Amino acid sequence: MQDKLRLLAAAIGAASVLALAGCGGGDGPSATNNNPPQQTANLTGKAIDGYLVGAKVCLDLDGNDSCDPGEPSTTTDENGNYGLVVDTSATGKTLLVVIDTNTRDKSRPGYAFPAGFVLSGVVDGAIGQHITPITTLVRSQVQSGKSQAAAEQSVVSLLGGKINIKDDYIANGDDHASAFAAAVVDKVVEFAKAGRGDADTVRAVMNAIATKGSVTAVTQADVEAARAKPVYTADVDAQALLAEPLYAYAGERGDFSTLPPKSVMVRQALSLSGQVLQAGMEELGLQASNWVASPTGASGTAHIYGLYALKVDGSWSPFIPASGIESNLAVQAFAGNVVTTTDADTGISTRLEFRRTVLDGKAFINAMPASTSEDVLAAMPGAFGVGTVGYAVIRSRASDAVTLPASTQCSSANPIVEDGVEQCPLLGTPTQQYSSVQDVLTVPPVPFLGIGYLRFGADGQVVVYDGNDANNVLLDNSKIRWSLYARSANVMVFDVAYADIASFPRLDPMYGDLIKAGGKVVIALHNGHLRFGMLAPAGLETATVLLKAPAFGQLAPVIRSALL
Repeated sequence: MQDKLRLLAAAIGAASVLALAGCGGGDGPSATNNNPPQQTANLTGKAIDGYLVGAKVCLDLDGNDSCDPGEPSTTTDENGNYGLVVDTSATGKTLLVVIDTNTRDKSRPGYAFPAGFVLSGVVDGAIGQHITPITTLVRSQVQSGKSQAAAEQSVVSLLGGKINIKDDYIANGDDHASAFAAAVVDKVVEFAKAGRGDADTVRAVMNAIATKGSVTAVTQADVEAARAKPVYTADVDAQALLAEPLYAYAGERGDFSTLPPKSVMVRQALSLSGQVLQAGMEELGLQASNWVASPTGASGTAHIYGLYALKVDGSWSPFIPASGIESNLAVQAFAGNVVTTTDADTGISTRLEFRRTVLDGKAFINAMPASTSEDVLAAMPGAFGVGTVGYAVIRSRASDAVTLPASTQCSSANPIVEDGVEQCPLLGTPTQQYSSVQDVLTVPPVPFLGIGYLRFGADGQVVVYDGNDANNVLLDNSKIRWSLYARSANVMVFDVAYADIASFPRLDPMYGDLIKAGGKVVIALHNGHLRFGMLAPAGLETATVLLKAPAFGQLAPVIRSALL
């Protein structure tokens, strides 16, 4: 990337910092420059559905999704080419292609667009930048709260995993990508014809397509649901943002000291203490007025006492109480909206990317965790007030996270208590000391994901069968396999596709959500016990909505009312 930027800077020269209007060069298009002498365009590419002729292209310097006076702009030529003069600060900014009813698509002779709309892409430092429906899908996903990498992967998956999203798919002869892009544009135009071809509509249609996993299936209701969600931008200084606490709603725990039992609201408080990023848990009873520290709140919402985690060296961490999970992240570096940290318990490097969003008029439910029940969400009408700003943090790890939780929902006449808590669920005979994870091959069948039981054959192959009918195989060995984990030979990893388990009515939602997101279920040997755990792969992203105290003050009473 740095080499690209140096080449870009050399091509511009010092005077170009002041001369931002586009100009002609080579066989590309030209635009008027009010600050002569003219210079060669150094940011070039094509505007593509098919090649788009007569479309306005601009560099959106202020990030308002429109081409404003003074921003570098030009018009595409007969082959969809554009050329702009920009400086190195263009990297990370957005290119817009404004299509109106006079724009022509060379792939559709005689076709006239019935409505205007805007395609977009983000400048990545390369000289050639194509702007297409595919790059617009990626940018829309980023604006919905995904990282650039996750957004790109999401769009590549939509296309069957066989495309470089930056390609000129027309020149490459990629008929599949061409047909997909044309269908996306037709879907955008379908809604733009109703009089809204603005960036908000385009983004909503694009995100509805990504959410639905289909172009043709997108409905007006899907688009309106996408439009109602917040839009996230990266214009955040993470170090300055963390100078005061940020809050995320974590869920509820039962308060059985009251009759009938009532819920206690639990939130996570994210704050910076020196070079350590701390995530403490706080709670508020439904009849209380002040938030207080909650050493048990996390366990109440996640139904765990805590967990053991596999460290980067393959050994197990000490027991981590629920209130301390990822609560002490040592800051390694700040870089704009990104913080790089190291988890003190595991040594795993964690990347935190912060985003900003305007919550004016956005429904309160947008700030709730994904695990919130439909009943609670339905009882939360209303929206944030004018001037409300929210944030999101997108978290990803450099290494796999393997964890073994100790559940609060197990009961036993003779519980195994270690590290001060009941250790469950344990597999096989809890009181027996096992020496290898492969001992699980010889123990009685064990429950798996709530859908059935694991049964290992003499050859080590595994199937899942119905607990009510041992002859009814739910997953044969073509759909479930196991292997030993590279970082620890005492961790057995199970590979199963979400599509193969999604239809089972008894599927445990915790494990189902993990596998749907790309994670895996494991069985591990820990302290002589065999136990289930989870593997969240390196790079897997989780996004959490964060609010400063005033904004959280708007949300809390609405949650309280919904829980009463």
